[in-house]
Amino acid sequence: MTLDEACLYLGISPDDEDLDIEKVERNYRTKIAIYDPSRFTPDTPEYREARRMRADIEEAYKYLLEVYEELYAPEEPKPDERKNEGLLLKIAVVIAAVFLVSFGGVVYFVYRLHKESAPPVVETVPSQEYERILRELERIRTKQEESPAPQATLTNPPADYTALVEKVMPSMLFIETDRATGSGFFVSPHGDILTNYHVIDGAGQITATTRDGLRLNAAVKDYDAVRDMALLKVNLSYSSPFLRISAALPKQGEAVIAIGNPKGYTGTVSNGIVSAIREFDENLWVQFTAPVSPGSSGGALVNLQGEVIGMPTKLRTDGQNLNFAVAPTVLSQFFSSAVNKPARALVRPETPRLAPRPKTPSTPRRPNPRRQLPGTKFVRRDDGYEMYLYTDKIDYDRQTHLASFITLWWPTEKSKAQMRQDPHFNIPHGMDLGVCLLMYVVNLRENTYVHLRTINFCDDGETIARDYIKPSDEIRWSTPKRGSRPEALMIEVKKQLRIR
Repeated sequence: MTLDEACLYLGISPDDEDLDIEKVERNYRTKIAIYDPSRFTPDTPEYREARRMRADIEEAYKYLLEVYEELYAPEEPKPDERKNEGLLLKIAVVIAAVFLVSFGGVVYFVYRLHKESAPPVVETVPSQEYERILRELERIRTKQEESPAPQATLTNPPADYTALVEKVMPSMLFIETDRATGSGFFVSPHGDILTNYHVIDGAGQITATTRDGLRLNAAVKDYDAVRDMALLKVNLSYSSPFLRISAALPKQGEAVIAIGNPKGYTGTVSNGIVSAIREFDENLWVQFTAPVSPGSSGGALVNLQGEVIGMPTKLRTDGQNLNFAVAPTVLSQFFSSAVNKPARALVRPETPRLAPRPKTPSTPRRPNPRRQLPGTKFVRRDDGYEMYLYTDKIDYDRQTHLASFITLWWPTEKSKAQMRQDPHFNIPHGMDLGVCLLMYVVNLRENTYVHLRTINFCDDGETIARDYIKPSDEIRWSTPKRGSRPEALMIEVKKQLRIR
């Protein structure tokens, strides 16, 4: 610290002719009182600013004390001079005693007269001086806010993420099963891969594709279904690039990028910040704003140093940028416990029926295309379904041209087999599917359907429901194909509403 800086922090001019130690100490006490951290809420910008200013003021005070001692400290007298000083001191004491005895009465009389007539004097800091100190401190603070410290710029996101993406991308993988697709990343140079458990749940085969197009069969080392994590293993003839898991949780507001394969678009990169650290569903989550979509699950959420600070797992579609990743501390704990386990082939899980009922042989009956169902109208029958429309459950808004209606579909053996192979259904092994209830929302003017919900009723009373949710960047679904079942339903609905 220089002399000018020290004087500036204590509100003193280096050219001040009246500079003395008393003025330095008085200004020091005044400024220390102004920047008392106890006046502010802990761990706030004001609190940290007060602590920093207090430290600078104390450093300036110590510096000025050292300067003052060097400039104004008396030189050490020589031995002879010390003897003369002692003799002179004794003479001065004698003269002072005589003087006090001779003029004591006069001094006391003047003192009493002055005390009775003069008003009391209170030593205070001039208001102009106090205001000048406040203005000077505000100027210093404003100057520092306009010119932030160099370390503050290190946490700002860079202009682009080119170098970071080039560093991270070789470790990313495209995970594909016979039921779903997702993302993953190498977490060791020996072919260990982290991904989400729901990506491989129920799969009979897993394939991991590297960034250079190499397809590898993956085995499972371990998984945690509750916290949605799985550790896979592939055999490599070389050391693979891998990502390190951060040892600490990220900070709120920290810049991050998410890399994965949303909707099958491999190697997609998005950026955002850490929104919060949350705990729910028996897990610890990093909430972040980097956009992700189905297929991003199991990818990597990395900080600006290229460390994994989360694994994107879930998102909420009823809000914006509400995305959640498994926290790095949870990933590290799972990886440490699973890395030394032997890899094993994945076996498709089969859930046996708890109370199987024997099927009695029955005489095959010819399907009746026109069942007697109250309140319904038969639409058509093909090799997949018999379709009926609830004629008394049609709502139509003529201003928006939106119609909602309910249909009943009886599946054939062919359609049952297709539903069992559909990865969106979680059908217990051996369960027989029954009637399906479908609820539509369509635009009859443009002949497009907007939303669809299906409910499948199984033979033991179990129900399986799912929604066909549109991608967020689409307004509606496409027009049903000519001759398709949805088109036949729209035609029948228009007949019921008498719309041409």
